[in-house]
Amino acid sequence: MNRSLSILTGIILSATLMGCSSSEQAEQLQQLTNKVDMLSDQVGALQSQQDQMAGAVNDARAAADAAYQEAMRANQRIDNIASSYSK
Repeated sequence: MNRSLSILTGIILSATLMGCSSSEQAEQLQQLTNKVDMLSDQVGALQSQQDQMAGAVNDARAAADAAYQEAMRANQRIDNIASSYSK
């Protein structure tokens, strides 16, 4: 009887410890899942910011090209005025 009780007690304690370790592992897994989700959100936000910056760079490049073309036209007009002017 004592031997049966000892074995039964050992099985119950083992099951209890396994249950605790499983819940700890489940908690760790949940924490890691939360971290992965958080990192995924951050990556999405950074991608959005990068897209916005790329758009701003393209807009700035277009504005710079337009300013360059306008400056070239102005220089051409000045050159035409200078060549047609005579003393």
